[in-house]
Amino acid sequence: MIRIIEAVPLEGYRLKIRFNDGLEGIYSVQPERRGGVFRKLHDPSVFNAVRMNPDFGCVEWPGGVDLCPTSMHEEMLVAAHTGVTR
Repeated sequence: MIRIIEAVPLEGYRLKIRFNDGLEGIYSVQPERRGGVFRKLHDPSVFNAVRMNPDFGCVEWPGGVDLCPTSMHEEMLVAAHTGVTR
């Protein structure tokens, strides 16, 4: 099971991520593209409040906003091999 073991907020709505399989890199959250509840993340104080959920191995923010670690992992693998990010 893919789990995030470290997440550090960066400028530009990005996270420095490290997974339990050793993959690490920068993940662009892009709250404007995601819309909905992710719009809350435009507030830097909310975005910077990111934390690890130890039960699910995902990142989450106040208000129930979270991201699937498997989807993040797949996107980062594609970016690492092609140089293309979404």
